[in-house]
Amino acid sequence: MKFFNKNKFTSEKNILNKMMIGLGYGLIKTKDILLNLDMGIDTQDAMDVLSIWIGREIMKEMLDNKVVRINDSDRKIINELMNTINLAKELDLDIEGKDIKIVVQKCMICPKRIGGYDLEGNTACPVGGILTGAISYIRGIDPTITKKRLQTAEICHIEMDLG
Repeated sequence: MKFFNKNKFTSEKNILNKMMIGLGYGLIKTKDILLNLDMGIDTQDAMDVLSIWIGREIMKEMLDNKVVRINDSDRKIINELMNTINLAKELDLDIEGKDIKIVVQKCMICPKRIGGYDLEGNTACPVGGILTGAISYIRGIDPTITKKRLQTAEICHIEMDLG
């Protein structure tokens, strides 16, 4: 099923604030992991860890503003999240039980596609972490990093297991 950006949620200033709050808190909570070079953390691993906290803060704001409710379906929650953060022009979503597969195309927050940054062959996509943080927060479960197949500035395949 395809979703297209409707951008219904108008509290954009609050969302940006929440994203920065999540980023700051995530940095504090994960500094020992991120700054430990012996662990072999790459740019995508670091972005995943930090963006989980961004997703949690965005979901708190969405719940406070009644954009979503705890008993909403995963499909509705993900659709509203994508629209809230103006994530992509195209998104395919497939939910089978507790398995969620998302394909993001024409991403609106890609550091390379939109920001124009040379990532030197690395990826730094926040989408999987944001989704993981948001969904795990609203479902009251521990966040588990998603599986990803990323092609910088092209297409992202993200798989989540909410089991």
